[in-house]
Amino acid sequence: MGKYLEVVKKLSTEEVAALAYFIRYRSVGDLLAFRELRSLYGVRDPARVLLDLVNKGLLTRGIGCYTINWEVLDDEEVIEYVKRRMEGVGKRWL
Repeated sequence: MGKYLEVVKKLSTEEVAALAYFIRYRSVGDLLAFRELRSLYGVRDPARVLLDLVNKGLLTRGIGCYTINWEVLDDEEVIEYVKRRMEGVGKRWL
């Protein structure tokens, strides 16, 4: 089992949606990420959700941007799990 799969399995629906967004877009400026997560993915408080994902090691925070951790992106079990969770809530993520 991948290093991050257990962490990802404990994420809230909003956290999984945000992670799916970064699986698709890799690295995004913070203002755009906040706006798109709110409007396209239904995340109520993107700043809090992204901070939680950074604290869990799934994202990194740069100067004015967020980037998915490459180890997470390379973990096929994590990608498949996120895909299933997003389909479970009726959201197409890729």
